[in-house]
This record gives sequence, C-alpha cells and structure tokens, in this order.
Amino acid sequence: MIKSQIISILDNYPVIALAVSGGSDSMAMLEWFRQNRPKNSFFIVNIDHHIRGEESKRDSDFVRDYAKKYDIKFEKYDVDAVVFAREKGYTLEQAARILRHKIFEQVTFEKANVIATAHHASDQAESVLMHIARGTGIGGLKGMSVQDGHIIRPLLQTRKQEIMEFLANNNVSYCTDSTNSDNDYSRNYIRNVVLKSIEQKYPNFEQSLIKLSDRAKEIADFIDINTPPLYMQHGGIYCELEDKHTVICAEMIRRAFSLLGITFDIEQRHINSIINFAKNNTSGSIDMPYNTVVYKENKGIVIAKKTVYPNETYRFSDGFFEIGGFELQVQRVQYQDCLIKNDSQFDLEKALFIAVDKTEELVVRLRNSGDTIQKFGGGSKSLGDFLTDKKVPLRLRDRLPVIANGNDIICVCGVDIARSAKVEKDSKIICKITLASD
Repeated sequence: MIKSQIISILDNYPVIALAVSGGSDSMAMLEWFRQNRPKNSFFIVNIDHHIRGEESKRDSDFVRDYAKKYDIKFEKYDVDAVVFAREKGYTLEQAARILRHKIFEQVTFEKANVIATAHHASDQAESVLMHIARGTGIGGLKGMSVQDGHIIRPLLQTRKQEIMEFLANNNVSYCTDSTNSDNDYSRNYIRNVVLKSIEQKYPNFEQSLIKLSDRAKEIADFIDINTPPLYMQHGGIYCELEDKHTVICAEMIRRAFSLLGITFDIEQRHINSIINFAKNNTSGSIDMPYNTVVYKENKGIVIAKKTVYPNETYRFSDGFFEIGGFELQVQRVQYQDCLIKNDSQFDLEKALFIAVDKTEELVVRLRNSGDTIQKFGGGSKSLGDFLTDKKVPLRLRDRLPVIANGNDIICVCGVDIARSAKVEKDSKIICKITLASD
C-alpha cells in the first residue's frame, strides 16, 4: 500500500509518531506500520479536538482499544478547538489545524523524529483544487509534499481505493466522522460537491490534478535552483532583478518578504507593482503592506521594514554610540596607526580616520536639514547632494551617523570625511571611526 520510494524514506527515522484519528485513512496507516515495522519504531498520537462531543470520545476510545490490543504505545492529547476558534476569530477548520500542528511540533521535539499523517492522493487532489479556487501560483499547485519539515505523509502516493481495499483485505475496522458530510466545511464541499460533480463528466479529473501537482513540483524545483540566495544587510533584503526572468524576480521578492517575517498576504499584484517599479525607475521608493518599503537600488530593489530612528545628539568622544540602527565606535589613535588611507568608495564596513583640533564643539547625530560638507576638490556641498554623488543608497541616508560642528559635517560615518578633517603628521587629535549594523 505504501510505495517503495516512501518506505525508503521511512527507514531514515528510528522513531515515528503516527497521527491516528480512528478514521479509515489513519487506521490503514497504523495497520500497515503494525504489520511492517518494529513495534518500538512507532507509537500512536491521538488528538481529541472536542468538536463532535461524545463522537470524538468514541473515536479516541476506539484507537486506544486498538493500541491496547496490539500493545502499541498510545498518547492522547485534548484541545478545545471550539473555544480557540471563538477567542481568536478562526473558523473551526483553522483552529483545529493550528492546535493540531502545535501538538505535532511538541511531539517531534520531545519524543519522535517525525510525525506521520494519513493524507493520501485524493487529499492531494482536493488540496490543489482548493488552492486553485482561492487563487494560487506554482506553490499552491504543488500541493502537499511527502516530507514537510517534521511531518511525513506515507500515503500521499496511495489512492483512496487502495486504502479501502487494504482495510477490507485485513479486516480492519474504523470510525466514521459525521462531519465528513457537512458541506459547510471547505474541504468537504470540494470533496463532496465540486469534485464529484466534475468527475461525472471527467472521470479521471482527480488523477489529472495529481499529475498537475507533480509537474508543478518539477517547475518549483527548477525555480528554486535558479533563484539566487538572498541575505539581510543593514535592515533590508537586496534583490538584483536586472536581466532576470519575471518568474525568478517574483520568487526573489516572495523570499525577501519571507526573510522579513512576512509569509502571507503578499499578493501577485504587489509583486507586479514591485517589478514594474524596478523596471521603470532609477531611484525612489514605494510603500508595501505590513509596514514595508521597497527602494530602487543599483540593478534591483531593496525590501525593508519601515523604521523611524530617533535623531538624538551625543557629545563626540571616544567609545561606542548606538544610533540609526548602527553601532558607531570612535577610537583615539596615533598618526602611525593610520595605515589605511581614507577610501572614497562607498563601503559601510571601512574605517575612516579624522583629525580635529578640539572635540568640545563636535556632536554625533543623524543628518539635519541645512547640513553641508567641505569637499576635497574644493568648495562645499549640501549633504544630500554629497550622499547622492557618493551613491549612498536612499534607504541609508537618514540613518547614517554624522560627526558635526553645527551644520558643518566633518565625517559621514562609513562614507567619507570632509576636507577639514584630513589627517596630517602634525594633527593634534586623530580618531578612527568604524560602523557596524546592530
């Protein structure tokens, strides 16, 4: 009943918890494990969601009796999905799933390598159809995977008909969930109404959905292999979109939001607007949901959380300053310690060296309106124009600490220094300025 390629996966796990409700699918899975696996390599996890009253208790008792008959370890968990749904505003389906998966995580953390659920091929077809109905991309067409983190689905390639034949051939009893006929539940409606109606006209429709899922997995694997890795840097995720196919661009954007902790409700229209923005602009930014902002930067975009940093003013001195989301270090050094010349190329990680006659009037702060800086080539320039010339990304300009005397900037930390702060052999006070992300 369980396919050979999945059996080889099961062999990798010394202890497997089996999620058994008492229904036909989970009882078939349990019976197969009883016949084919050592008894110490699996145990039963039963969850009473307290949705069906006495019927739920009946099902749990049924599974407990089976476990006792065959001397199989049995663990029961009780959750109140009805109360949880009411308190959190979930549907009963959503509440039961959330509570169930919390237990799955607990069990696999404390007692088992993985937990096996009894989802089968027909469940896969139903899932794909539900995703299509709700509007989905390749990710939704993939449906479920045999392995998904701490969850494994041994029956995912097994048809419902095979399961029922296995139960009959082995004389295995099972319970029937009365809510399976309640079409107010989304999955039941798909199973009992939509699929049955379509299959009257197209008898092989379920198998076609499963094949579609298999093709979607292949495409998703191809996209995964060809999507560049992304990293968090200075509070944002850079995505280089230039000369990349739209599909790869969309996947990079989805992953960037995921790295920021946003894993839902980023819709295709948001992705399209970001791609169009990147294509048609050389600078600027656009707002996105969940307090995020997208900046045009270099050959792509940066996606970041909106953060307002307080512009506090500190007296300039040796030591550390936390400002603008950076950690700034000021260290007094000697002339012979200045082995590295100030580099005019933008690189936040580089060290800068400044020379001053006295420190009493200097402060550390973020930039203000009216700030100017003396250029090495002569003359002065507004700090905004100076940062533009230095190609400092828009998202960092209001965050970078500066060392200032009034509106005269002598150092933009991580960027460059003013002509007046140039280090000479006879400089009285020389400081090394380094910057790091918090």
